[in-house]
Amino acid sequence: MNLLVIGLQWGDEGKGKAIDFLSKGYDVVVRYQGGHNAGHTIYHNGDKLVLHLLPSGVFNENTVSVIGNGVVVNPLQLVEEIKNLNAYDISPEKLIVSKNSPLILPFHQKLDIVFESSRYIKIGTTKRGIGPAYEDLSGRRAVFVKDLFDKDIFYTKVKPLNDYYNKLIGLYSNDSINLDDYMDDYLKAGEFLKQYSKDTIYYLNNEYKKEKKILFEGAQGILLDINFGTYPFVTSSNPSVGGVMTGTGLSYKALNKIIGISKSYTTRVGEGPFPSELKEKQGEFLRAEGNEYGATTGRPRRVGWLDLVALKYSIMINGVDSIFLTKLDVLDKFEEIEIVTAYEYEGEEMDYFDNSIDFLNKVNVKTRKFKGWKKDISNVREFSKLPQEAKDYINCVQDYIEIPIEIISVGKNRHQTIVR
Repeated sequence: MNLLVIGLQWGDEGKGKAIDFLSKGYDVVVRYQGGHNAGHTIYHNGDKLVLHLLPSGVFNENTVSVIGNGVVVNPLQLVEEIKNLNAYDISPEKLIVSKNSPLILPFHQKLDIVFESSRYIKIGTTKRGIGPAYEDLSGRRAVFVKDLFDKDIFYTKVKPLNDYYNKLIGLYSNDSINLDDYMDDYLKAGEFLKQYSKDTIYYLNNEYKKEKKILFEGAQGILLDINFGTYPFVTSSNPSVGGVMTGTGLSYKALNKIIGISKSYTTRVGEGPFPSELKEKQGEFLRAEGNEYGATTGRPRRVGWLDLVALKYSIMINGVDSIFLTKLDVLDKFEEIEIVTAYEYEGEEMDYFDNSIDFLNKVNVKTRKFKGWKKDISNVREFSKLPQEAKDYINCVQDYIEIPIEIISVGKNRHQTIVR
């Protein structure tokens, strides 16, 4: 059974742990979109490891990890990430990088900084060049991983782009990007990555024909999707189910099941609407208990109660079959826990999520309150042994979203997981 593991909120749902837990039985784990602006945290053999580009299945010895053509790649970042994991033997047999992945180049990162500072609305971008790289792909100007393997081809493609963007950057600052400053480093990265590079479109389709089990991994979450998220406070690609096809070259027939990842509460990094956001003491306490700081940026995450209106919207768009609920243990110390069950907009109560910021900035949330369980649940491994208050909370969520909560995480390590 080929499985998609997909984030249902604004990212940071715990996809890293979920994929690490689920990928043990899979032959291939493929990342299909995003860039190194996302960070998936995994605890492996007692070590905390943050992956930015590498798929979260790299620590399963029988699994091949694939970076698909839908991922934008900073080759220097990818080489560093592979070398940092040398102790875990990330061999060319275990990792495949699409030769058709678009490159993030130094002027993309500079453009990201320039655009963010000049916007009439601040997006809260990580300023790592992800958006401008996707813009070049859509604008038919992209440079690809395969172009790194030939110096003349790389120079011919990059030189006019570098010159063009220096003129654009010059309108906003006195800075410029010198091609000679990075060309050799990029070509050296290309020499290193060549051993990992393949046509992943054919590779994945051949593995599918062999009936190999494939797990699909996205970055970010659905509410950051360029089409379905809280635009313009979104990423530049499709974390949603449609991104699987465009980011891998596999057809929809290759996908058998979708597991959605949701925290037991909600978080968001950067700007944008957040109806259930908690501030002051309650928000500070939840952030501290969940250690809610960005794995990539270190920025403190905004925190709030679980928003079932938004969650049901994400489930609908992606045809989610079941839920992997994470960080239930973070709620252990709360006297009272709330979940959002409806919005109120201009005096009308509704269970409708409109991704328009004009709508979301005006809604008030309606919540249902639960008594907290006030117990450490990190050692619980069976649903029946959870405190009744925790079971009531989970069952209420499940009844509202109308699909099963199949797996529950009660701690950061792989074994701290309940399978129902």
